[in-house]
Amino acid sequence: MWNMILIGLAVAAAPGVDLQTLDGQRVQGKLVVLDAQRVVLETADGRRSLAVADLMSLKPSVAPRSTVPLPIAIDLVDGSRLCAEQFVVTDGRAQITRPFGPATFSTDAVRSVRFVEADEPVLSQWSRLLEKQSDSDVLVVRKGDSLNYHRGILRNITSDRVEFDLDGEVLRVKRSKVFGLVYYHPPGRVLAGAVATLTDTIGSRWTVRALALEGNVLEVTTPAGLTFHCPLARLARLDFSEGKIVYLGQLKPRSVRWTPYFGLKEEPPSREAFFAPLHDPPSGSSPLVLGGKRYTRGVALCSRTEVEYELPDGYRRFKAIAGIDDAYRPYGHAQLVIRADGRRLIETTLTGTEPPRTIDLDITGVGRLTILVDFGRAMDLGDHVDLCEARIVK
Repeated sequence: MWNMILIGLAVAAAPGVDLQTLDGQRVQGKLVVLDAQRVVLETADGRRSLAVADLMSLKPSVAPRSTVPLPIAIDLVDGSRLCAEQFVVTDGRAQITRPFGPATFSTDAVRSVRFVEADEPVLSQWSRLLEKQSDSDVLVVRKGDSLNYHRGILRNITSDRVEFDLDGEVLRVKRSKVFGLVYYHPPGRVLAGAVATLTDTIGSRWTVRALALEGNVLEVTTPAGLTFHCPLARLARLDFSEGKIVYLGQLKPRSVRWTPYFGLKEEPPSREAFFAPLHDPPSGSSPLVLGGKRYTRGVALCSRTEVEYELPDGYRRFKAIAGIDDAYRPYGHAQLVIRADGRRLIETTLTGTEPPRTIDLDITGVGRLTILVDFGRAMDLGDHVDLCEARIVK
């Protein structure tokens, strides 16, 4: 009896979460079990178990409180990024300080460390440095708006000094002068696969190989073999979509054909570029808007445009929300035709006076997906069709 009471109290104390599955279902409930294979929730209709392989994401039902970003960003060799208040190294062992406890691990798992935030021009230089091939560790210092780097061997690091072996001479460089560090790793290392990506409220993003729920704390193991702990109160999102979903904006079209309603004898490249398909509008540009909702993922097409994509193997569904962009309503009258390996899956009319519609098509075994936005009754007036959240799903 006491066991049943304790289990009931544990479930009552568990945080509420919101699950989204690959097939579009949303499930809400109290988190009971979470590991690399399954999630168990206590829902209003009873206990429900779902396979991780069928999940898109998990997040708290109530958005966690945002926190002040931490200054230090540590990138690991497995793609994880840890944000920390402090980073020190003693004899090859790194220790980071975070609001919910320290963590210690080998520098063999560290790809780079950036000690301070910076504006975009400097961060672009930092990104280019990370892409360079090097046969040694790298110490990066900032002078004004420029980053300079030196090759050598990184030794111990304290809160105020970085020991750097430069041609046999150990320099003790003030931390205040150091922008970042890049650790050398010989090629050929093979890492385990990942099942999810965990984002917490302090900005860390962990690549997850295995996870387990112990009380209200998640134990996370990364592909590099490191183990960290994240209180559920600090969880922002668990993303299980890696390898299960691809957005059309991530695919390079195999071909694009645009035909103007009133064509010129020779179309200038600037006009073709203006009417070219727009994939995943970049930051700062106009988003896709359907039914009053703004989308950052999707494809915008003008009539008459035909785009063909070569699809990776193993995907079963094509999904999107289709309609005339809100900016052009109530105008717009276009034909939408979608074909799979030449076989017509759907042909429908989209108008600026009708609400957006959901598209969900079977693409099992399909190698080529062709999307055509054709002229409607009003020539090409207002024919700006958005396929928001256009994606293929396993």
